Amino acid sequence: MKKWTHREARSGNTVDPEGFNAEFRAQQSSITTIDRVQAPGSFVDQTRLENGALHLVWSDSAYPTGGEQTADADTSVAANMWQASTFQVHSGGWTNIGAAITLTGFRGGSLFFEWSCNAYVSNIFARGAYDGFPGSPAYLRMRILVNGVILAERRGTAYHEHSRLFGTNIFPPGDLSVEMQFRLTEGSEDCALTTSAGDNLMQAHVYSSRYLAVGRFR
Repeated sequence: MKKWTHREARSGNTVDPEGFNAEFRAQQSSITTIDRVQAPGSFVDQTRLENGALHLVWSDSAYPTGGEQTADADTSVAANMWQASTFQVHSGGWTNIGAAITLTGFRGGSLFFEWSCNAYVSNIFARGAYDGFPGSPAYLRMRILVNGVILAERRGTAYHEHSRLFGTNIFPPGDLSVEMQFRLTEGSEDCALTTSAGDNLMQAHVYSSRYLAVGRFR
């Protein structure tokens, strides 16, 4: 059976873009199903929704355990220092603050992810061991990866500050693997590596770390 559709011509023989939508909507309703415009306003209510049908939230107020980095935990530091990143244990590349987390049950759609923490960077970074050399300011760079793809990245903090990193993107259905990583700035030619007592000198430390993830599927 032939189905009549319509489109409106404008001056100069310009076709209204809504013409395609009107024709497509008519064919869609007859061949597949109705779209949201044609559906009744109350065809879905809260009593018919499963938990997590529209959105899911994942969070941890202390990630990793205790909120402190588990990687680069150098134990050969002075008693008044954190067991943290030193040049003796840091690989020089991007390092996971802890084990990767899995966002289970992601249904496909928009993902918002936020990572916040406090970070300390040794002041010796900015001065060097000898005053005769120029300063070498450094930062604790941060980034978030979702399924191995960068979601957000920033230069990060210097000295002792709070950092907040967040991003959003569209992802297909399926569990998502998220990694939160940091990277030290390479040391200068005169960067101090040990204390006068011979202990390794801590270069950076992440603590009070936490994350929040919100998936919106509709």
